Amino acid sequence: MRPLLSILLATGFLHGAAQYDRFSFRHNCAFIEDSPTLMPLKGAYRVEYIGRGQYWSYADPRWPVNHPGQPRSLTPCIQVNGAPLMVVEMGPLFGFPDNKLRVVRGADTMIVDLNQDGRMETRMLERTAKLGVPPRPPVLLPFRKGWFTNIDLVLEPNTMALTERFDALWSAEGEELRGLYHTKHHSFTLETDGLRTGPTTIAIDRDPNYTHHQLEFPASGPGTRFELYLQDSTGVPSDTVTLRVDMPADGETSKWVDVTDLPGGRYTGYLRWGDLESVFLLTFGW
Repeated sequence: MRPLLSILLATGFLHGAAQYDRFSFRHNCAFIEDSPTLMPLKGAYRVEYIGRGQYWSYADPRWPVNHPGQPRSLTPCIQVNGAPLMVVEMGPLFGFPDNKLRVVRGADTMIVDLNQDGRMETRMLERTAKLGVPPRPPVLLPFRKGWFTNIDLVLEPNTMALTERFDALWSAEGEELRGLYHTKHHSFTLETDGLRTGPTTIAIDRDPNYTHHQLEFPASGPGTRFELYLQDSTGVPSDTVTLRVDMPADGETSKWVDVTDLPGGRYTGYLRWGDLESVFLLTFGW
């Protein structure tokens, strides 16, 4: 039976002089051409995530990476020199001690070690303090064949210069940029193997980089509704419904719901239609 996935976003950190918080170490990435000119990576390419190892044992981070990882979506961002910058959205990487991005373009493969070097977060805090825009800008990484570490790429003089140029474009977008991220949808999925009769966990991504958070409740048939009941610290659900979502009458249309103000925590959820119901558990928050 496949394990069910529940995504919990980091609660925050305090390290040195930097003010780490719920946004910390959530670094989205974007690959650019390895040139003096700021240019999104051209051509067809794919990005994969590889997470491996165990914290209680030692594994050489330079073990060969000769297998595909988990495919990552490329999301268009703002236009840079007439082409959209494609962003790979990443959450905080604490599940594995060894985290990598594998980027393949044609016959060339690039491996990027996503180390949790504190300088990455310090630079991001400096960038966002200057930009004054709610979403975090992506980390720019020049594409080249070989094996590299993210902080080494970021601190290269040319990458730093290109990042400054990009941040000027990012800041100039202003309201348009905020509008783009305010309407960005992050869906959850019902994960089941078809045999489970008990509670099902819903995997949810509420990205703290965005000021509005929306969930897509899936089409579930005519006359259906979702009801969520927030649990207390002992696991007992509320007597009153925390969120009710009546689905479209056609039964074939999903529904987006803004949950920005919905408290994080563990919920008992019901999918109800007529006198029938299906129960599941839902966990999300910072």
